[in-house]
Amino acid sequence: METCVMVNFLPTILNQLLQILSRTSQSEVAVNSIRVMIHIVSKCHEEGLDHLLRSYIKYVFRTDQCVPLGDRSTHEELAKSINIILKQSADFLTINKLLKHSWFFFDLLIKSMVLHLIAKNGMKVSRTQRFPSGYHHAVQSLLLAIIPHVSLRCGEIPDEARRVNVSWAHFMKRCLTLMDRGFIFNLINDYLSCFSSKDTKVLAEYRLDFLETVCQHEHFVPLNLPMSFTKTRLLRTQDLQLDHTLSDDFCRHHFLVGLVLRELSLSLAESRDIRHTAIANIKGLMMKHAFDGRYPNKGQQARIALLYLPLLKVLFENVQRLQLKDLSSLSLTFSNAQSVRDELPFNISATVNGSAARRSAIFTDKELTSAGYVTSLGLLLKRDDSRGSLSTETGASTPERAEDRRDSVDFTGQRRASAGGGAPPYCKFSQQEVRSLLMCFLHIIKTMSEDALLAYWNKMPPQELMDYLSLLEICLHQFRYVGRRSIARTQEAQGSNFSAAERKTQTMPALRSRPVSVHARLQQVGHVDSSFTLNHSAGISEVEISHQSLVEGNLATEVSLTVLDSVSCFIHNFKNQLIQDDGHNPLMKKVFNILLLLTSSQSETAMRHTFASLRAFISKFPATFFKGRDSVCATFCYEILKGCTSKLNSTRSEASALLYLLMRNNFEFTKRKTFLRTHLQIIIAVSRLIADVVFTGGSRFQDSLAIINNFANSDKALKSTAFPGEVKDLTKRIRTVLMATAQMKEHEKDPEMLVDLQYSLAKSYASTPELRKTWLGSMAKIHMKNGDLSEAVMCSVHVAAVVAEHLHRKKLFPKGCAAFKAITPNIEEEAAMKEDAGMQDVHYTEKLAFVYNTLNEAYKKIIQVGRTGRRLLGTFFRVAFYGQAFFEEEDGKEYIYKEPKLTRLPEISERLLKLYGDKFGAENVKIIQDSNKVNTKSLDQKFAFIQVTFVEPYFDEKELQERTTSFERNHNVARFVFETPYTVSGKKQGGVEEQCKRRTVLTTTHSFPYVKKRIAVGREQLIDLKPIDVALDEMKDRTAELQKLCDSNGLNMIQLQLKLQGCVSVQVNAGPLAYARAFLDGSKSTKLPAKKVKQLKETFREFVTVCSLALDLNERLIKEDQLEYHEGLKSNFKDMVKELSDITREQMLAEDELVKSQLRNSLHVFSAISGTYGSASGFSSVP
Repeated sequence: METCVMVNFLPTILNQLLQILSRTSQSEVAVNSIRVMIHIVSKCHEEGLDHLLRSYIKYVFRTDQCVPLGDRSTHEELAKSINIILKQSADFLTINKLLKHSWFFFDLLIKSMVLHLIAKNGMKVSRTQRFPSGYHHAVQSLLLAIIPHVSLRCGEIPDEARRVNVSWAHFMKRCLTLMDRGFIFNLINDYLSCFSSKDTKVLAEYRLDFLETVCQHEHFVPLNLPMSFTKTRLLRTQDLQLDHTLSDDFCRHHFLVGLVLRELSLSLAESRDIRHTAIANIKGLMMKHAFDGRYPNKGQQARIALLYLPLLKVLFENVQRLQLKDLSSLSLTFSNAQSVRDELPFNISATVNGSAARRSAIFTDKELTSAGYVTSLGLLLKRDDSRGSLSTETGASTPERAEDRRDSVDFTGQRRASAGGGAPPYCKFSQQEVRSLLMCFLHIIKTMSEDALLAYWNKMPPQELMDYLSLLEICLHQFRYVGRRSIARTQEAQGSNFSAAERKTQTMPALRSRPVSVHARLQQVGHVDSSFTLNHSAGISEVEISHQSLVEGNLATEVSLTVLDSVSCFIHNFKNQLIQDDGHNPLMKKVFNILLLLTSSQSETAMRHTFASLRAFISKFPATFFKGRDSVCATFCYEILKGCTSKLNSTRSEASALLYLLMRNNFEFTKRKTFLRTHLQIIIAVSRLIADVVFTGGSRFQDSLAIINNFANSDKALKSTAFPGEVKDLTKRIRTVLMATAQMKEHEKDPEMLVDLQYSLAKSYASTPELRKTWLGSMAKIHMKNGDLSEAVMCSVHVAAVVAEHLHRKKLFPKGCAAFKAITPNIEEEAAMKEDAGMQDVHYTEKLAFVYNTLNEAYKKIIQVGRTGRRLLGTFFRVAFYGQAFFEEEDGKEYIYKEPKLTRLPEISERLLKLYGDKFGAENVKIIQDSNKVNTKSLDQKFAFIQVTFVEPYFDEKELQERTTSFERNHNVARFVFETPYTVSGKKQGGVEEQCKRRTVLTTTHSFPYVKKRIAVGREQLIDLKPIDVALDEMKDRTAELQKLCDSNGLNMIQLQLKLQGCVSVQVNAGPLAYARAFLDGSKSTKLPAKKVKQLKETFREFVTVCSLALDLNERLIKEDQLEYHEGLKSNFKDMVKELSDITREQMLAEDELVKSQLRNSLHVFSAISGTYGSASGFSSVP
């Protein structure tokens, strides 16, 4: 039959086939009629005429046209026939068509059942009696027939399996309205039991789709909360006191919710797309309840929220996966947060009757609501995630549309963990997943009653209480307002990634039976979680950015007020637990951290209520702030002082008032004696703010100080006490510290000057260990940033010494700072610590142990690197500044600079030239090229002059014997040397007879390494060397260098030969021989000091001996191709020895010396070849 002919008579054909089904007594005939119907339905779908099938069911199909035979009904016979077809394993083609278009037959079943109840007046009959047991059995058999096709053949026929899964879900959902609900619940449970946790990702999706569809039932809430008017009062009370975990009792009493929550709990261990769907299901349900007009009462919403209370337990189990890598990195300072708040395109004016009132966090701003910017939890849900639960019944009934909705979900493409593996079961959640779960969490705690929440807290073990507070903390991080510019960048980046299909899903269909205003609210709801705009196809407009900024700002405020409300309630009810150990316990620490987070990146409305809560917090827990450890008071002062620099007048006023209240309560706590702790911690906090370069808005801070002073002067209750004077003294000291800020700002690009200024501040606070420690810690940060690791370590050493000295004076540590003298002699300056009243308020516990452990690890690495010999310990330079007009106090001062690794003279000269050129102008800065003493009168005052000279650590003979390693000769050094050649005639260079040298020894005020990378020169010593002294110095250096090469482990032949050639070759031996001719010749030596001449002769003997040793080493180790080269060296050496002997009239290399030399040389060669040099020889060096 042609399709067009069949379509013309479609209603008649289907009616006739159904009539045959109802009237025949032969099952084969009934089955064949269904086969024909399957063929017709398949043809209609192939031709795109499925709408005709829907029209037939809706307008044409009537059971009264199909007169049944006996007591049989159309739906019962249809179910039996479908069951028979599904069990016929041979006819797979027909079965596949039936599965693919099963929605048609299930819709026929539903309409037949409805018409049956209407005809029999069955709606007034008990549900258990509406349908006969035979039909119950047929439906149950149909379930058993469908299960294998879904669970076992999903890989073979994925499309058919998916469609029948959705169709069966819709059939079950409608049966809940018509049949015995207990029976349907059993069928749902049996169907879900066919899936297991080891199923493939496809089956997991089927399970979630089935649950989502069933839970779209319009009476979902009554199905989970049966009417309790038939129960006694005791039973109703017990119903409210069920265990709020996913226990069997909970799932038995709240069947559908239990299924959804258990599925969510299992899905959180799966891949991202499975997690996303499970989270979307629970979120969509909550959104429906929030906007359901049938439950407008607060009490009703609170009772519904209790259904989802077990979700909190699931979140507690996954709290580590909800946390970001570093929450602290996300916390915004007041100054940063201020720039964010300044971008807020709104000024929330929600009316709240006081911070202590319960549920004060809920928005009541009618203007925002009328504009569509909903801020109750319903807005926390994404539209495409709530897909089926908000669509019309007809639209939701087709699996094709369900597939469209599934496609709108942002999947990552990862597979569920099956036999082949998959995503890690406990990987971190994505930000979208975290936000969705936290929105559900916030909705529950905001909607449920205070009594229920308190009862829930009382049931919690301590760890779960901490997890609950951790979730509140995470909420503040996740929903903080990031600023308009950041939102715009996010939208632009994400807008380009949206496909056409995804953009299509952004438009939610209008809902029947819902007002237009509610629909608009639900439209708005869909976009808060995604943080994207509505239209991504044509770029991002300013209107859309402003709109999204408004939404994000409102959301951040709503979350903050909800968290504040919950924390305030917690504080009120758990005061006894919080005040344990004077408030220094983990629970108090967590609560305190949440309150401080509420002061960062918030709107004016949220800030106003946060400050009110903090004022109550100070009054309620004074011992936490003013007794025992000072950590809470210190942190509090640091955070609130940021608010005193806010650009918002209201925030500055609130912060100033809060700071004044802290001082006043401290004063009252000490029985009006002093507010020492707050005084000290405020000074420390100001210092930290300046040191961390967080402190901005100096003029605004001055205004805040004025507000605090006004409070103190106008406080009549304390006017006759010392309190106003102490407040004035505090503000004066703060202003003194602020003066250093301007200087630091001026030199912020000059790391040496910046560290010097911070060191000056640290030195000025020698009487207050905590302040000194603060500035030393800040200096360490700067050194780490600049790569000056030695100086950073020294800052830590001095911090440890400060702590040790303080503990020593309190009889808690045996040695004090003297314990660190072995590390650096500079540590003695910490012994000058003064004891003032401030010391009594500093508490150190594990800090010293932490520093010791850090030093221990550092020295382990030093030992390890020392064994390899690969250490670059820095280079030293003398730097002098000249130019009063430019350097001011620095004019004429000399410093020793420690530069990293192998810094060369041109490199540091270029760095300083650029640094001061940027400061004074490149044309005004000049480098003095030589190292001679500078005549300042001859310098042009229009320029700034910098003299840079390479220097080396200087040691006397005794120190050289004690300091044998490279590290020892670069650590704890305070004397440096550089040399300047000159002649008596005034020339810089001359002959050896007239060449003099001036050795300049500079002594610094402290030893390197130090907390600074430059140290001022404290003393200068000039040593003039006469020509014979220069000769002695030069020959000793040559001898020592060659001796070092001969004695070194792992002999370097190339270096040895180069050095040897420089000493003995005729072409270049003018140096040694020239010295000998000038100072050892008989006629000339008599005019010189005999002692010097004797020393020079001894030095030449050592020089010749070492050259002989080096030649022998070279002869033993060279290859045949270098023999000729070696013979030339030997000949030159003999000529040099002969000439030296003639000049001095003494034998320079005796025969016995030569024999000893050869013996030593043999041992050297043997050791060098065998690799055991230095372990068994007594002749490791020349005497």
